[in-house]
This record gives sequence, C-alpha cells and structure tokens, in this order.
Amino acid sequence: MSDSNKLDDLHQKLQAAEMRQQQLAFDIQQLRKQVQGLQPKEQPEAIPVEPVVGPAIIHEPTVPPTSSKPAKPKQNTAWEDFIGTNLLNKIGIAVLVIGISFGVKYAIDHQMLNPLTRIILGYVAGVILMVIAIRLKKNYTAFSAVLLSGGIASLYFITYAAYDFYQFIPQLIAFVLMVLFTAFTVFAALQYKQQAIAVIGLVGAYAVPFLLSDGSGRVVVLLTYVGIINTGILFIAFKQDWRGLFRFAFVLTWLIVFAWMVTDYRAEDHLWISLAFTLIYFIQFYLAFVVSKFISTQKLGIGDIALILSNSFIFYGLGYGAISDYPDGDYFLGLFTAFNAILHFSVCLVLFYKLRQAKDIFYFVTGLVLTFLTLAVPVQLEGNWVTAIWAFEAVLLFWIGRTKKFPVYEILSYPLLMLALFSLLHDWSELSFLYNDYFYYDAPEITFAPFINVFFLTGLIVAFMFGTNYQLSIKTLHDSTNQWLNRTVPIMQYALPAGFLVILFTSILKEISLYFNQHYYLTAIKQEGGNNYNYDWLSFKTVWLINYSAFFVFAVWFINERITKNSLLKYIAAGAGALIVIIYLSGGLIELELLRNAYLSEDAYFEHGFWNIGVRYISYIFITALLLINYRVIKTEARAALFKIERLFFHFTLLTLLSSELLAWLALTQVHNGSRLALSILWGTYALYLIVWGLAKDFAFLRMSGIVLFGITLAKLFLYDLTGMSTIGKTIVLMILGVLLLIASFIYNKRKKYHTNADESDD
Repeated sequence: MSDSNKLDDLHQKLQAAEMRQQQLAFDIQQLRKQVQGLQPKEQPEAIPVEPVVGPAIIHEPTVPPTSSKPAKPKQNTAWEDFIGTNLLNKIGIAVLVIGISFGVKYAIDHQMLNPLTRIILGYVAGVILMVIAIRLKKNYTAFSAVLLSGGIASLYFITYAAYDFYQFIPQLIAFVLMVLFTAFTVFAALQYKQQAIAVIGLVGAYAVPFLLSDGSGRVVVLLTYVGIINTGILFIAFKQDWRGLFRFAFVLTWLIVFAWMVTDYRAEDHLWISLAFTLIYFIQFYLAFVVSKFISTQKLGIGDIALILSNSFIFYGLGYGAISDYPDGDYFLGLFTAFNAILHFSVCLVLFYKLRQAKDIFYFVTGLVLTFLTLAVPVQLEGNWVTAIWAFEAVLLFWIGRTKKFPVYEILSYPLLMLALFSLLHDWSELSFLYNDYFYYDAPEITFAPFINVFFLTGLIVAFMFGTNYQLSIKTLHDSTNQWLNRTVPIMQYALPAGFLVILFTSILKEISLYFNQHYYLTAIKQEGGNNYNYDWLSFKTVWLINYSAFFVFAVWFINERITKNSLLKYIAAGAGALIVIIYLSGGLIELELLRNAYLSEDAYFEHGFWNIGVRYISYIFITALLLINYRVIKTEARAALFKIERLFFHFTLLTLLSSELLAWLALTQVHNGSRLALSILWGTYALYLIVWGLAKDFAFLRMSGIVLFGITLAKLFLYDLTGMSTIGKTIVLMILGVLLLIASFIYNKRKKYHTNADESDD
C-alpha cells in the first residue's frame, strides 16, 4: 500500500474516532442530565445561630416621616375641564341651531311666517348671537368665540337662502355680503386668536362661488377667486402659525380643482387654464410651507413630509392627466415631468444659500428633484432603457453619498435601487410574453439571440449596480450620525450581495430558458387538430436549467472558498445545493425518463438521438458537485446532528440515482417485467451495505437507516411486488432478501459476541 493510501486510510479512521468521541460526549451529557433529574433535592441545613454575649443592639426599621396633614386624593380634572369648557358649548350651539331650524320649519309648514319675515328673523338671530358673543368676549373668550361662529354661519346661509330660495337679493349683492362676512370672520379670528373661527370663515369663503353659481361655467372666475382666497388664508395661517387652517385650505383647494376636472374639464378648451391655476396653487402652498420652515425652528416631521409630497404629486397627477387627455399630449408628458424637477431644483438653489437654517428641507427637496427626474425616464422612454438609466442613477447617488459624505444621496439611492429592480422584473415579464404560444403562432420566424439581446444586457447592468454598491459599501464608511442609515446599512450588507447573485443567476437562467423555448416552438408542425412539437426540447430545458443552477451554486461556493471566504455564504451555497438536488430527484429524473422513453419510441415526425440518454450522465456530474459542497461544509462543523443529516441525505440521493439508473438500463435492455424484482433486490442490498458500513464506522444512525430500509423493502415486497409477480420471481426476490437479512443478522451477532469477549477479557 502506498503512503498516500495509508494517509487517506488514517484520515478516515481519525475522522471516525472523532465522530465516536463526539457521540460519547453527547451521550454522557444526556445521562448526567437524567441523573440530576432523578436525584432527590437536598434541603439546605439550618445554620445554628450562636447567642450573642453582651447587650443586644436592636435596630428599629426606619420609617419615613409623614406629613401631619392628610394628603388630598388627586383629582383628575382634565376630562372634566375639557367637557365643561370646550365640548359642552359646541354641542350647545349645535343644538341651538338645530332647534331654531326645527322652529323655523314648523313656522314655514304652518304658514306662520312669510319668506321676507323668515329672512329678516334669520339675520336678526345671527346678529343677536354675534352681539352676545362680543359682549362676553372679555370674560368668556372661548364661549364667546363659539357663539360668534354660530352667528357668522347663520348669516352665510341666510344670505344664500335669500339669493337662491326666494330671489330677494341679486347675485352681486349676495357675493359682496358673503365676502364681507368672510372678511369679518378673518378679522374676528385674529382678534380672538381662535383657529376655529377662521375655519368657519374658510368654509364660507370657498363655498361662496358654489352657493352663488348661476351655471354660467366661468371657470376662470372661480379659479381666480380661489387663488385670491388662498393668498389671504395662507397669510393668516402663516402669521398665527395655524397649521390646521393651512391644511384645511390645502384640502379644500385641491378638492375644488379635482371636482371641476372630473365634471366639466374639456382638454381642448381647458388645458392651459388647468395647468396655469394648478401651478399657481402648487406654488402658493409650496412657498407657504418653505417660508414657514425658514422661520420656525422645528424639524421636518412626518406630517410635513406628507404635506409636501401630497402637494407635489397632486399637482403632477392633475397636470399629467390633463396633458394625456389632450391630442398628442403623450409626447409632452416627459417634458412636464422634467418641468416638475426644475421647479424643485429652483427651490434647491434658494435653499442652498440658507442651508444652515433648513438643511433637512434642502435634502428633502433634493430628493424630490431626483424623484421627478427619475419619473421622467419611464414617461419619455420605454422598456429596458428605463431600467438601465435607473440602475446607473442609483450607483451614482450611492457613490456621491459615500465618497462625498452626503448621506441624503445614499438614502435616495436605496429606493431607486428597488425601483430599478421592479423595472427589471417588468422587463422579464415582457420577455416571457414575447416567447409564449401566441407569439410563435403569429411570427415563428422572429427569434432573439440568447445572451446577445437587450434583456440580458439590462439584467447584467442591474446586477452590476448591486455589486458595485456592495463594493462601495464595504470599502467606505457611512455617516454614523444618521439614524436612518444606521438601521438601513446593516440590512443592505446582506441585501446588496444577495441581489447581485440572484439577478445574475436569473438573467442567465432566463437566457437558457429562452434558447430551449425557441427551439421548441420552431419545431412546430401544423396539423388539423393543432401543432405538433418536439417535446424533447422542454425536457432538455428542465434538465439543463438544473445543471446550470448546480454549476452556479458550485461556482459561488468555490469562489467563496478561495477568495471571499464569507462564512454565511458557504451555508447558503450548501442549502441551495441541497434544494437543487431535491428538485433534480423530484423533477429532473422524471424529465430524464421522458427523454429515455422518447429515445426508445418510434416517432414519425422527429428524430431522438444519443443525447436523450447521454444528458443523464452529464447531470450526474453536477449533482455530485453539489453533494461535495454539502460534505465539505458540514465536515468543518463539529456538530453530530448536521453530520448525520448530511450522510443520510447523501445515501438517500445515491439510492435514488441507483434506482433510476437501474430502471433506465432495464428499459434500454428491453426488460419490461423485472423492475419490481430488481428494485427490491437493489434496496435490500443497499440496506445491508448501510448496516455493514455503519458497523465498520460505528455509526448507529447508518445501521438504523439500513434496518428501516429493510423494513420499507419488505413492506413494498408484500404489499406491491408480489401482486402479479410470477412464482419464479417471487421465489428469487424472497430468497435474496432473506439471505440479505440473514447476513445482516449474522454481522450483528458477530459484533455482539466480539464485544462480550472483550468485556470478559477485561474482567
């Protein structure tokens, strides 16, 4: 025996001894736990206390001093104050208005009041409420504000009734009166410093054009009026820092515009009107917010972000819809999107000189600039160009953020990263659509060159994006003062390399699938009942996709072992390899069987050649490589359980492949009735092998596996094989299995005797 063979033999014995040692250590630990669990718990002995000679010093427990006055129970008056001073008066004014309404209705129903009297009494009631409110302002400000609000609301709706229901006053006078009421409401809100009064005035102001509308359709007048009201309301909200008023105006303004565009908008007549006024409103709210943030010392909050985003995307959405409805408007959508980016960029230029006062706003608006530039790409361009540009943009932003120490750019690169990924998924779905049955029915002569097409190039670009960002992330440090990055970067340390591997793997996988799909569809032979295809190409596709997957996993594992040396990646490779082996055993072997059957059958249309059989043995090479990965990875782990699982998985795979190979050769040699007998003999032989090998290596789990396999084989034999089997076949299989079982039993008995003699000699 050569030295190398001796060395290998010694390594195997050493490994077996280490495994036995680990198993013994595990068994000892379990026995100790069982012994400890059965032992009675000992009671701790009482420690005698010796008497103390001399005077005993008694320490009294220290009691904290208490106040001489009993503490009053704490009274929770917050809710009581809220109900008594705030809620009850609002409920009261509402009930009062409702009661007056019922009284007025009763008087009207019974013809007690003529229309003019009703209007006069309404004005009188409103004025009385306002006078009482003003008289009570000094001592009861909050209550006075509620009464004043009710009086103003009464004047609004009485004026509307006088104009619309009874035609007592013309439209112009009604309009002037309501504007005066609005102005008075704004003045009162400033005097009372009550936002609720301003809200009532705001509702009335925006309701005036609708309440007094005569159906003339003069939309320019309406939108101009809304713009003027916005200016006044935003000035008040800014001066008093009434954010609720600002948001209320924001909601009402965009609701008015949206309602108009849904009901009366005509693209040919109203395009420039809609664009002009939506731009005015957008700038009004945008500037009001930015100016307030310059003066305010508050940080940019979630509500602020939601408001800016809503304002920006409502303007963009309304403009996008208006332009798309216009004839040939699709050609200008990209330009409009870029215009939105220019608007935000203009704000960035202003904020750049005020960076110390509003740094967070500057970063946020910068994000909006990049967002609209990103949106302009798919709006103006199509298909894979969108994905490619987004990919390069994400790399550029990440590079600027890390190398130039601008964390906001790194933050913006991550959503763009996901956007490019989703765009790539969309491109792949289009690729799948191009190669379905419908495409090849209509244009079978059109083909794509695998690995030389724009879809594959796009996949490589996105994979390159993930890989480049990962390399930058491990070579440079992020801004540790940014809490968002502190939470995101650790996740991206795994997401970026995972994205690189998955995208690269899938890009190549789809090209392989494309190659076989094209050949399958190009074999179409038209017949009356439908096309006839060579289905071997589909089976070849499945087998080669599994082969490629195995090769990819092995390549990743090999590179990791030699270069990257990432501990997590090797376990991922082992897990992926095991999954591919399972897919091969459950699906790949079925496809190989179909290829074998096609090879053996006579086909009037297609020729089935040597590769129907030869591809089987090529696939064995890749499966062996995956089993090697599992063995090498588990070998480095000092865990008996993992070693057992790996060995059992290996033997299960080997037995399945041997069974498939046996059935293949039986079919190739035209033996049609011996498969049951042959499989039972094979399984019995392998069961004996597991027992012998388990005894030789002292692996109890292998011996038990052999016994279980014997049991499965016997169950298969009596429940399935013997049915329909000839007498000779039954005799042969029963004899062989019986001999195998006897051999296994003999080996066990011999081992037992050996251990018994060894124990007696020790005694």
